[in-house]
This record gives sequence, C-alpha cells and structure tokens, in this order.
Amino acid sequence: MKKKIFMYKTKHAETRQQQRGIKNETVDLLLQYGKKTYKNNGTAVLCFPRKVREKLEQEYKGIKNLKSAYALITTNENRIITVGHRYKKSLTH
Repeated sequence: MKKKIFMYKTKHAETRQQQRGIKNETVDLLLQYGKKTYKNNGTAVLCFPRKVREKLEQEYKGIKNLKSAYALITTNENRIITVGHRYKKSLTH
C-alpha cells in the first residue's frame, strides 16, 4: 500500500465534493493511486488508470464511481482545487 498523501482542500473543493457526493476515501485514493496529467497553467488532473481502478473496485467495494472520479490539484501549492466526475472522455484537452 502506498504512503498516504495529504493536500489541503480549497473551500471550493470541499463544497463541490459535498454537492457531488464524493467520499473523502475516494479523494484519498485519488491522491495515492491517481495518474497525474499536467496542464500548462500550474495544475494537474488526477484520475484512476483502468488497471488501478479495477483493482481498487475489488478491494473497496463500498466506493462507487471510481471510474469517473477526478481531482484538479495545484502542482506547486499542495492544494486540491476541485473534485468531480468526468462526463467527457478526456479532461486533458
């Protein structure tokens, strides 16, 4: 098991997490196992690669929607900007 990573959540991230019904456990798993896709504006998107997601879905049966979960983080300030569920195929464009 990977070491737990801690990041501060912005108020916006806390609000969106609550509105979108995303559990803290899902955010923790994103921080530990999520693949980072860096953007040009000092942020990165975390989402689960398919093989990792399949393994986590077997291990954590109570967590739903791992497939579509993502977190937008800053790359230099150690903060979670927002969290949500993807509805489009890619967040990198």
